Amino acid sequence: MRPYLVCYDYGMGGLWWWITAASADEIMAAYREVTVFDEPPQWWNDEVDRLTARRSITDEPDAALALLAR
Repeated sequence: MRPYLVCYDYGMGGLWWWITAASADEIMAAYREVTVFDEPPQWWNDEVDRLTARRSITDEPDAALALLAR
């Protein structure tokens, strides 16, 4: 299990999480309309990282992730 950076892009911005899972495929099977990144984008910095929620694929999803659940 490793952390993956996950984004739901809603057009004018996005919601971001670090989700620990066995694979990116596991995340995409659990949540629709998300993009899974192997590495953070070039603009990513420590300040953004500190504000990003951290979850496990086995955790109860937060409200936003619950809306994306398959």
